[in-house]
Amino acid sequence: MLISLLRTLWRLSYQDMHDWLKSWPALALACGLPLGKDGRICVPSKSQQCKRRHAAGAPVHESLFVLIVVQALRRRLIRARDLIIDSAPILAWRRRDPDASFGHAPAHHPRSLLRGFRVHTLICRGSGLPIFFLLFPAHAHDAPFAKRLLEGAVRLYQIRPRIIRLDAAYWGLRLIAWIHGVLGAVAVIPWNPKNQKRRSCLPPTWTKEELGKRSGIERFFGRVFLFFHLQRPPLSGWSEIASQVALTYAASVIVGLAAMQAGRPDLIRSPKRVLAHLWERDSQL
Repeated sequence: MLISLLRTLWRLSYQDMHDWLKSWPALALACGLPLGKDGRICVPSKSQQCKRRHAAGAPVHESLFVLIVVQALRRRLIRARDLIIDSAPILAWRRRDPDASFGHAPAHHPRSLLRGFRVHTLICRGSGLPIFFLLFPAHAHDAPFAKRLLEGAVRLYQIRPRIIRLDAAYWGLRLIAWIHGVLGAVAVIPWNPKNQKRRSCLPPTWTKEELGKRSGIERFFGRVFLFFHLQRPPLSGWSEIASQVALTYAASVIVGLAAMQAGRPDLIRSPKRVLAHLWERDSQL
């Protein structure tokens, strides 16, 4: 599991990861690899790495992500007071992926429909790091997932958010009432009065300035999806995609923890720069 996380963090192939472990015995020992009878480290081949990752399944990688988020909360890297919810599409690698489906594409996309999945993500606006996510086929509507994301995060981490920012796709009177009444938070969401009979009695729950603060999750998707190549990973099946999302999100939080430990809070959201900084510092030592 640790090898899969490092491979995701460093954006290495299975063969590259094997070569790194072979040439770096200290790293191999730190990953818990055993010694053979001849005293050499038993490094798994690329096929063994792939099989072990597949055998682990999504729950193991999701648990790893949750544990890393818990560490970020304990170190106060993530405060979880101001939260943002949004979703992004992940394109299917194969057209015949049995778990993928067609869904509406983002407004800026040239095509109206995309086949794949949609990852619904809850991030902390202060740190710009993910807290919780749900992965479903692309045809599923966004609205039901907001409450499930918040319930899961509150139950897992015992957090008390004060502000929840959502886009118009999550609009719903029951959701807003639940956020205000149960969570004791403020719902900042555009007014989407579709299918509402008494529209004159539904005032907006947002201002232009407050709604603009939701752009942090768009920057998160742009940063993480591009750097870790999550737009269309070469994987098939819900379990494989969910594992990759969990590893990618865990890697993004680890980057923030590494930047915080190195005394460079300005690099929390910069995977490439923080890794280069740590590499340069270690080489000088």
